[in-house]
Amino acid sequence: MHVLRMCLHNANILFGILLTFATWGVSSQIYNTEVEATIILEEQFNFISVTGTAYNKSEISQSLRYELSVIKGDQNSTNKSRNSQQGRFVLSSGEQKSLSNTTINKSEKDRIIVLLLVYDSQNNLIGKDRKVINGNARDKQDRIVLDRENSKTSPDMASGINDGVALKGIVIEDTKTKVGRDFYKMFSAAYRSSNMNASEIITVKEDLAIGNNTKIEIYADQDLVIEFILQPRQDYLEAMNIDSIRRLRRFLFLKEKNKTQVKRY
Repeated sequence: MHVLRMCLHNANILFGILLTFATWGVSSQIYNTEVEATIILEEQFNFISVTGTAYNKSEISQSLRYELSVIKGDQNSTNKSRNSQQGRFVLSSGEQKSLSNTTINKSEKDRIIVLLLVYDSQNNLIGKDRKVINGNARDKQDRIVLDRENSKTSPDMASGINDGVALKGIVIEDTKTKVGRDFYKMFSAAYRSSNMNASEIITVKEDLAIGNNTKIEIYADQDLVIEFILQPRQDYLEAMNIDSIRRLRRFLFLKEKNKTQVKRY
């Protein structure tokens, strides 16, 4: 009987340990599922522009809080300085928002960690992103190489002849009028600044509509994401640009989500 009790006791301990690890595994995977935190780094001469953004993947509006931290230190991490910005914000479903922007000096000797944390209304951490600049050996996988020339792509590269390198962030113009070209420029700039960087080729096409009107059609590869009649009003173009970016982001998210679900099956 004593041996049986000892076995049951040990089994309970083992179950508790396994449950702890299982709970930890689940909790470690919940980040960025409802709200995705993203850090955008842009090199400007001897400075680095840091922008923290959040994207609401859920179907409901979210009341959130963010904290963007820049931690600087030497390669051995013995001396550190930390600068943090924080605030509260609300994100509608499918909306992306820039939360905070800061500029830091770039020094080849400094190891810089940029950390973005997003919390829900219950103060639960639901989104996070981390970037390391000038990292040490432990940061090798996280090290960020800022190369403005290599980050640029052009529509001419869409031919597929890329020496085996996957091209991303390509937007192609197929417009007919000045209004169409104005919208394309607006959309293209918003798409690149949104950091979506999709592997799909995005095409902004202008086509004939009813009467003397034309319409804009936005495709992700061969899939039509949104279409609307063009109107030569700046406020209308700006509103449709925001809606187009939101719908495209939602389309790409659902497409990637469906791909993941298919792989699991």
